Amino acid sequence: MPLDPNAVPGLLRALDSHDVFVRITAAEALGKIGNPVAIQRLAATYDDPRANVRRRVVRAFERIGVEPKANVAAQVVPGLARALDDPDLQVQAAAVAALRRLDISSGWAALEAWETRDTDGGGT
Repeated sequence: MPLDPNAVPGLLRALDSHDVFVRITAAEALGKIGNPVAIQRLAATYDDPRANVRRRVVRAFERIGVEPKANVAAQVVPGLARALDDPDLQVQAAAVAALRRLDISSGWAALEAWETRDTDGGGT
């Protein structure tokens, strides 16, 4: 069942919930809807202390970035690049996969920069 794009404002508010499951569900739903209006608010949510929420934010970035109608892949790259340095390895792996799936030059550049830092001992 497709999600209603009219739900975006409520889902954006739900990202501030004290309940981790509400935040996770909101991030997932925003990704499924694919509305680029959510990018900035999802980026702010990336500061969540729970790795589960950060993983959902990364997946939401990926889904929004690959949505052909949105045409905003480059706008999600900064958020995904930030996730490459996440302390949680699953968040990092999700970011790597998302950047590869976007398959755009800025995404590949972010991956290359991260891999270079990592091999120089500066990354995780």
